[in-house]
Amino acid sequence: MDLKRTAREVLENVGGEENIISIMSCFTRVRVELKDKTKVDEKKLKEADGCQGVNWVGNTVQIIFGGRCNDVYDELEKIVHITETEANGEKSIVKKQSVWAVVIDYIANSIQPVVPILIASGFLQSVLAMLNYLDIDTTTYTYQVLNSIGQAGYYFLPIFLAFAAAKKLRINPYLGALVGAVMVYPAIIEAGSAGGTASFLGVPVTLVSYASSITPILISMPVVMWINKLAKKISPKVLSSLLIPIITMILSIPVVLIVTGPVATWIGNGLCGVVSFIFTKMSVVGGLLIGGAAPYLVLTGVHNGIALPITLSELASQGFSYFFPLLAYGNIAVGGAALGVWFKTKNNRLKTTAMSSCLMAVVGITEPALFGVLLPAKKPLIALGVMGAVCSAVSLMFGVKCTALSMCGLGGLPAFFGDTFVIWCILMAVSFVGAFLITILIGFKDIPEEEA
Repeated sequence: MDLKRTAREVLENVGGEENIISIMSCFTRVRVELKDKTKVDEKKLKEADGCQGVNWVGNTVQIIFGGRCNDVYDELEKIVHITETEANGEKSIVKKQSVWAVVIDYIANSIQPVVPILIASGFLQSVLAMLNYLDIDTTTYTYQVLNSIGQAGYYFLPIFLAFAAAKKLRINPYLGALVGAVMVYPAIIEAGSAGGTASFLGVPVTLVSYASSITPILISMPVVMWINKLAKKISPKVLSSLLIPIITMILSIPVVLIVTGPVATWIGNGLCGVVSFIFTKMSVVGGLLIGGAAPYLVLTGVHNGIALPITLSELASQGFSYFFPLLAYGNIAVGGAALGVWFKTKNNRLKTTAMSSCLMAVVGITEPALFGVLLPAKKPLIALGVMGAVCSAVSLMFGVKCTALSMCGLGGLPAFFGDTFVIWCILMAVSFVGAFLITILIGFKDIPEEEA
């Protein structure tokens, strides 16, 4: 794979550097936010060297490169030069979208940059939890440092999330981070932990602890954006550099602490309550519906906008998640189905792709198998929904849970350690083998060598 050539092909077929607002990457996708999506040549983009598929979420094109994603992103960064001022100053030419599409795009692009922090912190939390079973000395400085890394990523989540959300909304991300920092400032946290009410200039304030929270920032940042725009309008140009940040903060922080913060906390708690009710009181139905649909969210590109907020809200409110394990069953089913394609196909190129993508799916990265193997083969996709639904229903019946965000597969194994760990392992094995057998039984129309 010629990375320089691939980067040039991507840049050319998304409408050139002047059409780009921002570029981000995750494990398998390069996400390019555009000013005018009509300038994209999607057909040629799919033909770029190494491209495994293309998805759209709002005005953002997601280009799937699998394991070489970060390499392609690094090459793009070398040839694309977009300053913060240019990105913030331009307006996108956006086709009319549904409110749902706009909200999902905002949530997904706000959370995605923060995911590596949560995975790193979550992994350390999980490993330390496992070591605690061995009765290790938790008073040593070594343990305290490692524990701090594990806890800090979640405790200061409002700061990281505010920075990313502000960047998505094209306001100064450091002002956004300041909003998040105020929300987790020790005095605010201490008051919120005590509960009750207080008064700000005579206005009653419901005291809430915002440590590790996600919903308050996501709901508050659009309000901060509106206040920031107002500050720009009323500030004289000669004093704009001084007045805009001052006005934005002086008006935003009270609104966040008095209105959007508490309201968003109630919404988040309500969402967790509904999810918890479904998972505990309607486990079979909830498992069948959610587990059956979960594997296909990745195909639409909205998985981060739906799955991550639910998981993070559960972790923040109750310290564990019933939802996240359901995603893992669908992911490992992708690996089983890919292995089934490897077993049946006569296409040597597809065989190679199927085996390598199977291994990645088992770890928790499914896009290479989904877009490079299962989507072209079509029928094996059925296996994902079947095994995801069955295993998820059983999982909720037994109350399987994880205690941190991690890789959604065997790569995140420590996060699932606990009293339901053995059941999770059994269900993962059943999902993998079941998807493999279903793919073998239902078969698929083999793909010609030249199309693989």
